[in-house]
Amino acid sequence: MADDATIWVIGSYHNIFRVGKIMMDLGFWILNDVQWYKTNPMPNFRGVRFTNATETLIWAKKSENQKKYTFNHQVMKQLNGGKQMTSVWQIPLCTGNERIKNEQGKKAHSTQKLGELLKRVILSSSSEGDLVLDPFSGSGTTCAVAKKLNRKSAGMKKEEKYIKISKKRLENINQDNFKNLRIIV
Repeated sequence: MADDATIWVIGSYHNIFRVGKIMMDLGFWILNDVQWYKTNPMPNFRGVRFTNATETLIWAKKSENQKKYTFNHQVMKQLNGGKQMTSVWQIPLCTGNERIKNEQGKKAHSTQKLGELLKRVILSSSSEGDLVLDPFSGSGTTCAVAKKLNRKSAGMKKEEKYIKISKKRLENINQDNFKNLRIIV
């Protein structure tokens, strides 16, 4: 991780607090937690607990002493109608045309994130030409959004089917910028 880089981690209540503690134990300094409020959460069909309508994003720098990192305050303000962006983001789950489908017409990846969520993450904490790394790249949403925002990207995934989905998705964005993609197997 570069000396001026930051890291974003997203997770549900099942794991995010444990991950946050581990990050702090490793010396990371949490800049913000962001609550992603899902405007269309999946219901809890068994009715044994509340419907999970949020996920937490942790935004951190390498250490408390790290002086330099990117925060594009004005860009985020512009995205929020001229007001300072809050740490609660109301964004729906990925559905409809944005949802990547497999050959059978079903969801290609069960936890595909909406591009708008990753757009805010990338725009808030990087500049054009920066490298965005997603070590759990799934269907390639982070890399696709990074490419659209003129960032370089690297995604990692073990499963060949997701690598193929990501490559196809990125090829369809813009052939000229395909050089920005590096998929690590």
